[in-house]
Amino acid sequence: MKIYIVGDSGPEHNSIFSIHKTYKGALGSWNKLRKKLLSEAKYHLKKSDKWSRDIYKRIVKNLACTDPKKIDNYPHETPYISEYKLEE
Repeated sequence: MKIYIVGDSGPEHNSIFSIHKTYKGALGSWNKLRKKLLSEAKYHLKKSDKWSRDIYKRIVKNLACTDPKKIDNYPHETPYISEYKLEE
């Protein structure tokens, strides 16, 4: 049996948000998490000073990727799906 874990990671953290029995369920959860992170980045972009504006522009661009296998937002929060095989 396989399970799929949805979370986000960065250089100093790894957070798990949900566990799913199907990849389809994980993909839906991953997309919600990605959109949440994207919304937060857009908010910070609006509020940022000139120095951090470029950082948030890059984060917004990276989080716009809709493919969990291709997304790369390192070193900032990057949503992921991990697949694990469970032994019974």
